[in-house]
Amino acid sequence: LEKATPEACCQRELQSRDGMFVNKEACLSGIERFQNRQGCYTVILNSFETYVYLAGALAIGVLAIELFAMIFAMCLFRGIQ
Repeated sequence: LEKATPEACCQRELQSRDGMFVNKEACLSGIERFQNRQGCYTVILNSFETYVYLAGALAIGVLAIELFAMIFAMCLFRGIQ
């Protein structure tokens, strides 16, 4: 029995449902070069890994601003008393 490749596994020019197929006939015939072989979990994990450091740096920046604002507020409070 021949193993059929689903159309959803074929690579597209743009990674969306509306993008044109790179080579639909070659993909459906089983040529792996025109197929998506990674699972959704792996692709999503790899895309998140690129933004983890940016999110961490942003969180540290916000934390530093909050800390300086708190120190400034304490200095103002001490100046009022």
